[in-house]
Amino acid sequence: MLVGIDVVDVIRMEKFIQNERFLDKYFTPYEIEYVEKNDARQTQSLAGIFACKEAFLKALGIGIGGGIALSEIEIYHEESGKPQLRVTSSTGNIMLKTMNVTEIAVSISHTDEICTAICIVKNPD
Repeated sequence: MLVGIDVVDVIRMEKFIQNERFLDKYFTPYEIEYVEKNDARQTQSLAGIFACKEAFLKALGIGIGGGIALSEIEIYHEESGKPQLRVTSSTGNIMLKTMNVTEIAVSISHTDEICTAICIVKNPD
């Protein structure tokens, strides 16, 4: 089992998300649309999604630039609101198979000022 955690400052994220290039580079169209449609706390939600992606990369031990781009990781939500993570690129999925990843669990939490996310990656190795 592998674990990653990340914390994001909401005020810092607020500055970044005003730049459309930043949004396109780090978020999927689904994530942007989901936050715009469903959330009054858009900045906190985007910060939570960003933190979740970073926590996932940390769990894998590869970090940003390690083979899976943040735009290739998507955080989606079940009807209950529970976040889930999927890798949208074939390269990323090949990497996960190579690392023998069998399950990914995530959780996101935020206040007005701080977002945190944890990712647990199951691999039998």
